[in-house]
Formats: sequence, structure tokens, C-alpha cells
Amino acid sequence: MKLFDSIKPLCRGALVAAIGSTATVAQADTTLRLSAIEPPDTTVVEFANAFSSRVADYTDDQVNIDVYPASQLGDWVEVHEQVMGGTIDFAIQPLSNSFNEVLALQWFPYAALDFESGEEAFSEGGVVYETINDALAEQDIQVLGAFVSGMGGIVYTEAAPHPRDPNAEQGLKIRVWPGGTTHQALLDRLGYQTAPIPWSDLYTAMQTGVVDGAIGATPELTMNNFADIAEMWVQNNDHFEVSFIAVNKSRYESLPQDQQHAISRAATELSAERFAVAKEEHEKFLQQMRDAGIEVVVLNDQELQQTAEVVRRDVWPEIQDEIGAKNMARLKDSLNIQ
Repeated sequence: MKLFDSIKPLCRGALVAAIGSTATVAQADTTLRLSAIEPPDTTVVEFANAFSSRVADYTDDQVNIDVYPASQLGDWVEVHEQVMGGTIDFAIQPLSNSFNEVLALQWFPYAALDFESGEEAFSEGGVVYETINDALAEQDIQVLGAFVSGMGGIVYTEAAPHPRDPNAEQGLKIRVWPGGTTHQALLDRLGYQTAPIPWSDLYTAMQTGVVDGAIGATPELTMNNFADIAEMWVQNNDHFEVSFIAVNKSRYESLPQDQQHAISRAATELSAERFAVAKEEHEKFLQQMRDAGIEVVVLNDQELQQTAEVVRRDVWPEIQDEIGAKNMARLKDSLNIQ
């Protein structure tokens, strides 16, 4: 009996310690990494920090998301690949079409004409949002929401001669991003020459006259990167600039259901809040351009419609293979285009 009596307290103590250890594991915090490609003082990084804070709040600090701005974890293509592999958990950025050409739909020219049609297409349930999520499934990535940066346009280091006319020869060379087949075809049709230049080399290329401007930016991106060399900005709404909240699907689904719900809730709420103020923010940066002495040309509704019709008629057939005939049909159907 004495032997067993002496063992019982030890077993009881071991059991308590084991239970305590299990409880500690169950309550342990989860730390996830989120990459953003923009500098810390930009609106998209503010959005990323708000997402991190809201997730922490909704999970009672059980899920902590560390935000790494300014491409600290790699450029946008590298980060996309790392999210695929699960070495980075989240990214808020445009998604690379290097791994699936269908993702070119996110910057497909004139898939959206204005903020209203952009919100419809790029929100959950919209044709662009759902098509992109379908394409990402094979990459083990899921989109949870979107940050709208604004409507796209062209920044110039010298004034374009006919910025409102989609049928004029412009006589200028404009940068497209490497792999930007959609916008190379777009610029060819709008009367420009093109040159593929990486983002990291773009400022120098514009400053030294290698190119006369660039497409693929927004007013905020222009003010943050080219304000001192820009002479003109043409707001032609060529694309709807969005950074998606992308997560590694396996990592996300490994979390408890309540934590998944909290993350999804934060992403959905913040996306809706951003859509509500995106147009106002866009206008704010257009005014900053004017205040900085940059000539701002904003196409009116009739000019936008004319340009969109030209591009949809002449350019879309050339670039249909980027997204596939089925997805092109879905896009046209959503826009009531025959």
C-alpha cells in the first residue's frame, strides 16, 4: 500500500502537469506572416495593418499577423510563389500570372469602366473575383478580399499630343511590365510604342528618356514614385487596380473554424470599407498631382465609353488567349456584350 500511496501523488502530479501542458498548447498564439510590396506609409500597408489589428481583436490575440511592407519578403512574383508553397501565409498585392495566365484578368483592359462596375466585378461573387479564385485553387491559394488602389492610367514625362483620342498616333514610347501582353496590345492600338521594363528600373528609364511614360499605375503610385519627373497624367481608366488579400489555402484551413471565420470577417469588412472610400481617395491623389504642377487629363464619360468600345472590339480578340475563351465569355456576359 505504501508503495502505491507514494506513486499516486506522483501520478496525480504528472497528470496535472500533462493537463497544464496540453492547455498551454491549445491556447498558444498563432503567428502568421503577411507580405505587402508597398512602402510603410502607403494606404495599402495601412490596410494591411488594419487587417492584422482586426484579426487580433476578433481572435482575442490568439492569431497575430506580422506585416512585412516594402517587398521585404521578395518581389510580387517571388511572394506569390512563396504563398503557393506556404512559406508566406498572406499577401496583399496584385497576383502574378506567371503561374496561370488566367490571372491576367485582374488587369484586363476595360473589364471595368469605373468604380461602380469595378466594385461589382472585383467583389465576392463578381466575375473577376470568382474567376481568379477558381484559377488560384490549383495553386493552393484563396482570395479573401480586395484592396482597391484606384483606376489606372498613364503617367508621362512629356505631354501626350492626343490623350483623348483612341485612334490617334501618339509618337511616344510607354513602359509595360514584363509579361504585360494585355497592355502591350492595348498601347499598340492606342497609338504608342512599347518597351517592357521591370518596376525596379522604371524610374531611371523614365528619367533618362528610355521611355516617355508608363502604364500600370494609379494616381497614388504616381505621386509616391514619379511626382518629381511626371509632366502629365491621363486618367483613361484602362484597368481597375486591386491588391487581393491572398492566403495559403492549406494553412488557412488548418486553423480552427472560429479563427478562419474571424480572418474572413476582417477581410470582408475591410474590403467593403475600402470600396466605400476608394473613389474619394483616388480623387485626393488626382488633386495632389494638380497641386504638384502635373497636368491631369481626365477622360469624360463619352470619351471613356468610346475608348472602351475600341479596345473591347479590337484588342480583346488579340488577348483572349490570356484568359481563355470560357472566361472571356463570362466577362462579356457580365458586361452585356455580345
